[in-house]
Amino acid sequence: MKPQLSLKVVTRFVAAFAAVIAATATSSNAQPIASDNAGNYGGGWTSGSNGGTGFGAWTIDSGNGGNGTGFGGTIIGNSTAAGITGMTNPSFGLYANPTGSGAFSAVKRAFSAPLAVGETFSFEWGINFDSGAGGNKGFHIFTGGISGTSFANVNNGGSPAITLGGTDIGFGYGTNVMTWTFNYSSATTVVVTANDRDGVGTYTNTLTVTGAPDAFEFYASDLQDGDREKREPYFNNLSIVPEPSTWALIILGSAFILWRVRTRRLS
Repeated sequence: MKPQLSLKVVTRFVAAFAAVIAATATSSNAQPIASDNAGNYGGGWTSGSNGGTGFGAWTIDSGNGGNGTGFGGTIIGNSTAAGITGMTNPSFGLYANPTGSGAFSAVKRAFSAPLAVGETFSFEWGINFDSGAGGNKGFHIFTGGISGTSFANVNNGGSPAITLGGTDIGFGYGTNVMTWTFNYSSATTVVVTANDRDGVGTYTNTLTVTGAPDAFEFYASDLQDGDREKREPYFNNLSIVPEPSTWALIILGSAFILWRVRTRRLS
């Protein structure tokens, strides 16, 4: 009779292999469902542009305000111009100045499909100086598309404070790029995480939602003119990745099938 691999040995091997796969899925090497970055826009970034994969086309809206003194728009550039450190370049950037002009810039984009439970949307967001008196910069995450409901509004105004839904999250001044993640953890919850721009602190919160996240917006308005470049926000490396356990389950199932085929051949 031919020798057989014991179930105990195979089980240990499969479990170890699945653990490795699960860990890999949480790393930067995990295969994304959707991804895009500013390096995909060498030909220009305009409304209707659609680089990367897994997202719909950009909707870009900007204006110079009503008094003829403002400037609002978008750029693809190097975030070090704003004094931001650690961000992948080139990056997406917004400008809208000066205070009181009514200048604004807003860019929106939908996911090709709403997040499934367990999937995570993430991106880099970098700011240096605050927006100045009367200015604002930040982002929204939506359910119901780009004209839907914002369940997460992160904003910086005329102080170092960064707020989520109007509540200070405890971040101060700093130049380090922040990575924000939104994990659709259940049908009614999203877990938000971010690292502080001081390079030390972290933030975690659980938000209640009425539907799956499926779109986002970045914006800037009435930024103070003094040190203008250092007040401009940048963002990059948009990504949607699956639940890590999904990869492990796929490998576990595949390995079990292979084991059954192997043992039948040996019997």
